[in-house]
Amino acid sequence: MSYRKTNIPEEIQAAVGYAVSLLLEAGKPIHMHEITALLQQHAEQASDESLKNHLLHAIRLIADKMN
Repeated sequence: MSYRKTNIPEEIQAAVGYAVSLLLEAGKPIHMHEITALLQQHAEQASDESLKNHLLHAIRLIADKMN
């Protein structure tokens, strides 16, 4: 399988992938709103500042795509 190189940092891709995986496991719909809500929830609970920043960056990227 060939993957296209993006300018999105791997940490952001991982955060979004993790959120999508959690939603799939829970049987919930995979929509931008649900992804960003889950990322926001995890960002609010994160004690690691680096992780929190990655999650918030992911939210901003998704929000920019929705506008």
